Amino acid sequence: MVNIQPKTLFVGKNLVFLPSCHSTNDIASEIIQNKEFIDGTVILTDHQTAGKGQRGNVWESAQGENLLMSVILKTSFLKIESQFDLSIAVAISVFEALNAHGVSNLSIKWPNDIYLNNKKIGGILIENSILGQKMGNSIIGIGLNIHQTKFENPRASSLILETPQINFIRDKLVEKILEFLEQNLEAFKEQKTNLIKKKYNDNLFAINEHRLFKTSEGILEGKITGVTENGLLKLISQNKEKYYNIKEIEYLFND
Repeated sequence: MVNIQPKTLFVGKNLVFLPSCHSTNDIASEIIQNKEFIDGTVILTDHQTAGKGQRGNVWESAQGENLLMSVILKTSFLKIESQFDLSIAVAISVFEALNAHGVSNLSIKWPNDIYLNNKKIGGILIENSILGQKMGNSIIGIGLNIHQTKFENPRASSLILETPQINFIRDKLVEKILEFLEQNLEAFKEQKTNLIKKKYNDNLFAINEHRLFKTSEGILEGKITGVTENGLLKLISQNKEKYYNIKEIEYLFND
């Protein structure tokens, strides 16, 4: 039984629960297309048959063991050139919710994967619609591995594997994420974003570390120094500052 009662004004007040679906983001898109939706609507499921990840990847998730949800938002308060602010707000909301549950050693792998002990435990997929010079609606897909213990991807892990001392209840974690999300959205609406953006940059995965990356230029060694206002990754390589979008660079790992 799903019992979600976040202490919010609108985010998560309308909840759609599906025992199984192809993708919560796809369900959210259907809701937007079929009728006038309620701002802050949340779609939650126990199992996705075709979950989406970044770069067109499939999101791997065992049935009933993880957090899988999408949030529908009206985001006309954001300008098109500021749409990466939404990515920051969501990533930090998940980060803060996990912190509130006692999880440390977290990082955000640009643009918005959630890492714990240098392994991926969560991912965020945001799909935006544009109206003129402003944003229209946004669908925020959030996947967080909680109780799953087996993964095909060696870089993937879960909260139970990395922090077995903490007891996680999915409904409570969902509530906390939605509460932080509403708070951070309000901060962006009021343009009080300096602390949120600083927290995002300070907690980037591999920030200020020398490591290898794969780009269109080939394999290069560089150091991440932050993210630009429009969401480009800043990298120092061969004493030059370079900028990349999500399709132009790939992190390389030894394992």
